[in-house]
Amino acid sequence: MVESLLTPEIILANGRVLTVDARDSVCEAVAIAMGRIVALGDAKSVLALRGPKTRVIDLKGRSVLPGLIDSHVHLADNGVAERYKLDCRDFYTNIRSLADVLAKIKEHAAQQEKGTWIVAHGSPMQDSRMPEKRYPNRADLDKTTRDHPVAISFGAHLTCLNTKAIEIAALTKDTAAPAGGEIEHDPATGELTGMLKERAQALARRHFPAYTYEDRKDSMVWSAKQCLAKGVTSVHDIVTDAETVRAYQELAAEGRLPLRVTMLIRIIEADIVPASLLNLGIGPGFGNEWLRIGGVKMSIDGGLTGRNARFSEPYVGEPCNCGMIRIQSDELEGTVDAYHRAGQRVCIHAMGDVAMDMALDALDKSITAHPRADHRHRIEHMGNNMCTPERIARMKRLGILPIPNVSFLHHVAESMLECLGTTRMKKAFNLRQLLDAGLVVTQGSDAPGYWPIDVLRDLGTAVSRRTWQGGTFEPEEGLAIAEALRMCTMTAAYAGFEERVKGSIEPGKLADLTVLSEDLFDVAPAQIKDIPVDMAIVNGSIAYSRQAA
Repeated sequence: MVESLLTPEIILANGRVLTVDARDSVCEAVAIAMGRIVALGDAKSVLALRGPKTRVIDLKGRSVLPGLIDSHVHLADNGVAERYKLDCRDFYTNIRSLADVLAKIKEHAAQQEKGTWIVAHGSPMQDSRMPEKRYPNRADLDKTTRDHPVAISFGAHLTCLNTKAIEIAALTKDTAAPAGGEIEHDPATGELTGMLKERAQALARRHFPAYTYEDRKDSMVWSAKQCLAKGVTSVHDIVTDAETVRAYQELAAEGRLPLRVTMLIRIIEADIVPASLLNLGIGPGFGNEWLRIGGVKMSIDGGLTGRNARFSEPYVGEPCNCGMIRIQSDELEGTVDAYHRAGQRVCIHAMGDVAMDMALDALDKSITAHPRADHRHRIEHMGNNMCTPERIARMKRLGILPIPNVSFLHHVAESMLECLGTTRMKKAFNLRQLLDAGLVVTQGSDAPGYWPIDVLRDLGTAVSRRTWQGGTFEPEEGLAIAEALRMCTMTAAYAGFEERVKGSIEPGKLADLTVLSEDLFDVAPAQIKDIPVDMAIVNGSIAYSRQAA
C-alpha cells in the first residue's frame, strides 16, 4: 500500500485520511507526486518515501477527505452577480422584513448617480419568512427611488421591477409574455405589478449593466476561489452561452482555473441551440481533467422557489396556480431522444410531479427504444419532494440518477411545506429511501445566487436533517456520516463519469484533497457545516490555505 516508484513532492502525515475507497479505509498519511496520489499508509511508512525536496505537511491529527464535489451549480452565470449585486438575502444579512429590503435599496440608491441601475438579489421564498408575507411590487420599489431603475430577484425564477425599470424595458400591460414565462398583472386594474417570472425575466435582464468579458472571467475565478475555501475542488456547472465556454477554456489555458469543472450545456432557454453538440458529435467526457463536457441540460418546468414548478394540484393558498411548463412534451421528447441516440448524457430539471413524470416518460421512451449501457441520464431536483416509490422504481429500472438538493432542505424546507402542504412534502428529501432502493445518489447545491456553494453544509444537513430555521425535518431519512461523505465525493464523481480518477483517495487518482481542522465523526452532525477548511489541494498543489487567507 505504501510502495511508490516516484519520490513524493508532498506528504501529508500524522492525520486521519478518510479514503472513501470501497472499504472506507482510514490511514495516517498520503503521498503526492505529479498531481496524483502515489502512496497511502501509516505515517512512518509513507514518510520513509520522502526525498530531499519532499514537502512534509504535519496534519497534527487533522482530517483529510477526497476533494468535495458539487454536482449542480450555476457558478459562471452567477459569478458576476455574487460580486456586484446588492445583497438583500435574509440568510446572509440582517434583513428580516420587506421594510428592511426596501430600506437597504433606498440607502444604496441615494449613493448612486441618477439613472444608475440598482440590481439586487434576495433569497428564494423570502416572502414566506418576512412578516409582510409578500415580495415587493413596483409601487414599493418606486418609494425607494424614482431616479434609478431597480430590479431585485428572489432566486432564479422571480424578478421585481420598479416603474423606471419597466419603462426602460418597454413593458406595458399589453406586452406578451414569452412562452414559459409570465408578466404579472394586477387583477383589479390590469396594470403591471413589476413581477416577471421564469423566461419573462429576460425582458428586463437584457437591459442590466453589461460587464466586460474580462470582468466575467475574473468573477468566475473569484467564485471558484470561494468554492476552494469551502473544500470544494470540482463542480458540475450549468452553462448557458458560448462566451462562458470560451471563458472557461481561456482560464484553463492561462492556468487561472483553480478547480475542476464539468460543464453541463443548457440547450433550451439558452444562447446555445439544441443542435450544436449534435452537429459536432461531442459526447460526455469531451475535454480533459480540468475542463470537460458532462452532458446537456434542459428545464421542463419553473422553479419551486418561484412557485412555478408544475404540479397536478395547485399551490396552497393559490387555487389558480399549479405552476408552469417551459418545454412542451413534443419538444422535450424529441430533444431527449436525439441526444440519447447520439450517445450524449441528458440532465433534466423537473421539480413538480407533472414535470417529473414528463421527464421519466421522455427518458423511458428513448431508453426503451434505443437501449444504451451506462448512459447515466440525470433528473435534476428529483428527490426534493414527491419522489414516490413508483417513481423510484422507475428510475431504478431505467438507470437514472436523481440529483436532489440538500441545500433546499437546509434553507427552505419550512417555506416549501408552507406552499406545498404536508401531503406533497411527506418523505421529502428522502435520501435514505433512495439509497435503500439501490439508486446512485449524489446532490447539488443549485448555488451560488441562492446561497453559497458549501458541500460541508449539505453533507451535515443530509445527516442531521436540521434546517436554517432550527427545525428537524423527516429525521428518519437521514444518512450516516460515511454515506453522506460518499454522496459528496465518490458518488458525485460517478455522476460526472469520473469515478476512475477522483472521488476517493487511492493510488493513481488525482491529488484533489480537502483538509479539515476537525474530524467529521467527532462533531455533532448539525455542526459539520461549521468545521473550518484548513486547506484545499488540487492536482497536488495547495490551492487554498486558511492560514494564508
